[in-house]
Amino acid sequence: RLYPPLGSDAERQRYKEEFAAELRRYKELCAHMDALRERLRSLADRLDEVPEDSPQYQALAEEYNHLKDLKRSPDYQEKKRESQTLRNKLFHIKRMVSDYDKL
Repeated sequence: RLYPPLGSDAERQRYKEEFAAELRRYKELCAHMDALRERLRSLADRLDEVPEDSPQYQALAEEYNHLKDLKRSPDYQEKKRESQTLRNKLFHIKRMVSDYDKL
């Protein structure tokens, strides 16, 4: 509803500008979430390589558990929802512009 089919070049330009602004935010959110996922993956790999009774294992496990807690936090969940909403919005805007360009 917020982004109906385009009817003019001016509307197309407005959609393109909105797309660019929202894309920046989407990329920021994805980078943040990707960094957290990558750090968790790295810690999981390291935990597999370190003896469970070592102090290093305990430190890695604590960091791993802390990051898992962060992924469950309301802040992270909100960022995840926002990124999904932005993804859908970007897809729709792109489709509206593409449909207009085909005319």
